[in-house]
Amino acid sequence: MLQAEFRSLLQAESSRAGLQLEDRCLDRLTAHYQLLVKWSRAVRLIGSTDPLTVVGRHILESLALLPYIPEPRGSLLDIGSGNGFPAIPLKCALPDLRLGMVEPTVRKGAFLTTAIAQLELTDAEVIRGRVDKHRDLARLGRWDCITMRAVAAIPAVLSGAEQALRPGGRLLFMVGAEGRDEIYRRLAPPLELIAVHQLPATRASFVAVVTLSHRESSATVH
Repeated sequence: MLQAEFRSLLQAESSRAGLQLEDRCLDRLTAHYQLLVKWSRAVRLIGSTDPLTVVGRHILESLALLPYIPEPRGSLLDIGSGNGFPAIPLKCALPDLRLGMVEPTVRKGAFLTTAIAQLELTDAEVIRGRVDKHRDLARLGRWDCITMRAVAAIPAVLSGAEQALRPGGRLLFMVGAEGRDEIYRRLAPPLELIAVHQLPATRASFVAVVTLSHRESSATVH
């Protein structure tokens, strides 16, 4: 698909989803898609580069996290960034957000570094590493929001969140039913589950919103 055609598709589908994306955001998301198509010939970054699949299953699902990112929207750490979802769409929509993308593999890290350069994303970095234990997360500093799709990292993220989140910060897990149930089982104070919502592209995927509670009561996200 030509660049202009993908951009038009993205604009139409995002408008249908109730999102009004700025031109610069649309341009960057289109450039990210073109880069995915190019790199996927040599590196397995994504299951399908079909435009409708990428827009619906990846870009719009990533942008569905926007209402759950806490104010002030200062910083976001994405764990296991790989192909750049959800981190890059969120950064495109919130250009002032400080972004860290944790990725253990060399070639995927190189893809993300290239994406940062070609999309001209400022205040964004690739952090080479993995999060297997709570101390892996703690050494990355404190963040306002942490996102992840990697189900295997759920135990380490939950156990390390108190050291990695700023007060009132949130964990946003993009998970299936199995990952959602694991969060239910493992969650313990001072972490609190405040929302579980179905993601738009499939009935099998959810966003689970976990906050680092203040002593005061936390408001539920609607």
